[in-house]
Amino acid sequence: MTQSGKLIAVTVVLSLLAIVSGLLFGRERLPLLKEDMDVWVSRQDQNILHRLSDQERELLGEILSRQKKQEDQDRYEDFVLAFAAYQDGREVLQPSLYRLTDGTNEFVMKYPDGACYGLDTRWVLQLLTSDTLDDLFEYIEDAPTMTVSQGSQSLTLHCVENGWQYKKIDNSIFMDGVLVKDDQTLLEPEDYQGLSLSFSTEPQSVLVQVSLPGYSDPVFQGGAGQLDQFDPPVSGRYEMRVTARWVETALRRYSGECVYALDLQVKKAAEILVPVQRTTQGGLLEITVLNPQDPASLTVRCDAGRTGPFVKRAEGVYSCLLAARYAGTYTLSVSGEQVQGQQQIQVDTARIETVGLPFPLQTPAEAPQLSLEETQERFFTGASGKYWRGIFRRPLKEDPVLYGHQAFEGQPSLLDRTVWWQVEGERTVAASNTGVVVFVGRLDQGGLSVAVHHGMGLYTWYYGLSEALVEEGAAVSAEDALGVVRQEEEAAWFGTQAVFYGVPLDLSRLWTEDLLEG
Repeated sequence: MTQSGKLIAVTVVLSLLAIVSGLLFGRERLPLLKEDMDVWVSRQDQNILHRLSDQERELLGEILSRQKKQEDQDRYEDFVLAFAAYQDGREVLQPSLYRLTDGTNEFVMKYPDGACYGLDTRWVLQLLTSDTLDDLFEYIEDAPTMTVSQGSQSLTLHCVENGWQYKKIDNSIFMDGVLVKDDQTLLEPEDYQGLSLSFSTEPQSVLVQVSLPGYSDPVFQGGAGQLDQFDPPVSGRYEMRVTARWVETALRRYSGECVYALDLQVKKAAEILVPVQRTTQGGLLEITVLNPQDPASLTVRCDAGRTGPFVKRAEGVYSCLLAARYAGTYTLSVSGEQVQGQQQIQVDTARIETVGLPFPLQTPAEAPQLSLEETQERFFTGASGKYWRGIFRRPLKEDPVLYGHQAFEGQPSLLDRTVWWQVEGERTVAASNTGVVVFVGRLDQGGLSVAVHHGMGLYTWYYGLSEALVEEGAAVSAEDALGVVRQEEEAAWFGTQAVFYGVPLDLSRLWTEDLLEG
């Protein structure tokens, strides 16, 4: 072989080696997602990981396959999110997604070795708005934030409404919501008259709505500048919802709506309310305490009669009942943790008219019987909660013959304020309200009787039944059948009575008012 031929041969061999070397060692090999890889995604500034679904893994794989090598690696510092793919417990792929800061809103994927690849915006936005990532990431433009301030206290929130949609129109991003929320959303200022809102970018309109669980209407509704009118009625955790809207301007290239949500913990001084300070024997008074620090510590003391336990009627509102037994003027004292107050109440004598008819439900002494007095004393307690709902119903629909201010000759005082019917034929007796049957039996004064406990020490009694249709322990609702009254030779007498911790009550109020409403 001539010298020139040798040179040509060496040149060809070196060229082939260069080509092979370039193919084997010089070419950038893009990482691929395999079937057995477990792919997770997160933000570096948030301690959360989301696992990609199969559909999202396929979408991410399609995006990676469309990467194009970028030359400049110095400007990709606007971090969006990070991916990590694991195979057999070993991390094999860890790219990070960045947004270009040159105003084009394009994206680039960087790898730990420094390799950078450009990405088409359409594919990236499709991935960012997929089901999993829609619950995880802020929108691509700088997110408007809201700061709630009161004195030295402040709380900054990102937008918390979901449903982000991205639209690429002339390099503008349009926003409709985002799912990023600060860990703490509870603000506890002492004076809510100084509450104020501010935004990182001023919106064109702001609507603020503050509501309290258990209240049908908002406690406050208005603009951000009207928050000085927010006057919380009671202590409790209020829900504040702020809707801010932006429109595109020359300085801001996005438009849309953000909804912010946070809780306001309101603490107000306790207040004692006794709406009515005068009643008659057998009447019920409601005592209400607003904003008690420790509702379990509340107690009432009054020698006028018997009081029941406090129950929660609404957020920050607790009430109890007082049954007036003795006529006179009394001091009502309410106490509890950081609660102390007194109120004078007047109990007037209840006049009971005796009618010229003998008491009809006196059981013969020789018959097997239970003592009315001993039986009622068994039910002076009221450890359970409130069962009844709404007003109490009459057990018979027609008008009674004798009302609570009337009594038979020889009627026991334990049956004071009993309402009486005279029944012809056969009638079914219904429960006055929701409760539990606690007694079924024949009494020495009252005949066959049924007692229903409606909670909190409030009982209704049904006297003079011919037949009982319920057993002790049965739960009943308003207008459920309790028993039957039948006429025999003469019209039968049937009576009903309400008793609160052993105090006979005026039924007219139970039939017209919803006690402890709520």
